[in-house]
Amino acid sequence: MLLVYFPIAGRAELSRLIVSVGGIDGFSESSELPDGITKAECGSAGSLPILIDGDLKMNESSAIEMYLASIAPKFSSLTPKQRAKDSQFCLLKETCLGALAKPLFGGKDKQGIQAAANKFFPVLEGLMPGS
Repeated sequence: MLLVYFPIAGRAELSRLIVSVGGIDGFSESSELPDGITKAECGSAGSLPILIDGDLKMNESSAIEMYLASIAPKFSSLTPKQRAKDSQFCLLKETCLGALAKPLFGGKDKQGIQAAANKFFPVLEGLMPGS
């Protein structure tokens, strides 16, 4: 199993966490696709991350996270409600990253970054269990 992404956290960090905590063996990473495999055949118009697991080739970080969580041995006993809640957090992470990316990479707009954080972080914190 190969995760293709940059050597930064970003959109692949949750996948790495799922693999580590979920007990998935045989996982490797690279910043380059293997020879002979294109981004297009993985469903990507050019962006990363990409996951290759045998004949499965896919992109989209949330889809990758949900797939990894579904095959992780330590998560095999999760109920549908628990999986749904995990998926909600995966997608909220994407919403937060999208809201933060524009002011961060579009000119390091400190007020825009703070506004995005103030909008989404309380929602995420409010969904966290007490323990």
